[in-house]
Amino acid sequence: MVINKANKQPVNNALVTLGTAKTYTNTLGMFEIPANNTTDSLRITHFAYNAVVVSAKTTTVLRIEMEPATINLDAVTIHGTRDFKQDSLDNRLAYARQFNYRAPKLTDAFSTDANKQPGELLSINLLTVVDVLTKKSTPEYKFNKILLNDEHAAFVDHKFNRGNVGRITGLKDDTLSTFLVNYRPNYEFAKKATDYDMEVYIRKCFKEFKQDGMNASNPFHDAANKDTARVRLN
Repeated sequence: MVINKANKQPVNNALVTLGTAKTYTNTLGMFEIPANNTTDSLRITHFAYNAVVVSAKTTTVLRIEMEPATINLDAVTIHGTRDFKQDSLDNRLAYARQFNYRAPKLTDAFSTDANKQPGELLSINLLTVVDVLTKKSTPEYKFNKILLNDEHAAFVDHKFNRGNVGRITGLKDDTLSTFLVNYRPNYEFAKKATDYDMEVYIRKCFKEFKQDGMNASNPFHDAANKDTARVRLN
């Protein structure tokens, strides 16, 4: 059983390895792993905790405490203006491992032994199959998706920015905020659009915005109902 050393709560989804065998803890922090005649140590890892290595030779039942990892952040310098491309490159560099995360595929579970004879059965790694079926629940998969979604949102903000929209439409303050929220394009359109395409999009949306009365009472009101404007212009 694996628990948090600080609050004694179970540690879920910790990776437990013993030689070539591996498994994950469940929601109760519990796990089972074969340890027949092995001299290897038991290693437990989790992205939010310091790794733990314990002997697996003296007992068959273990209660393992993991200490939460301390995250040290470097000093951050804040500038008045931002360079989107440089920010994106810096973020990719800082989180290279997470951005490059590759989820296991079902084909990874099949053996590629070149010495197999014709007609010989393929061997399947059941642990890899389990990894494939549960990959979307892993912290690594979720963090990778969060980073990608944040990067996409930052790209849209860069192309559909307050200064550019305000210059084209002449809108200000709450009215401008309303327009930015209600007519924010999706990532796929922003990715393909040139500067000219984006200006055409903004002008068409502004025309519709004026026809709707340019309501600025609540910048976040009915933002979800404006997807039709984005689709219409893609």
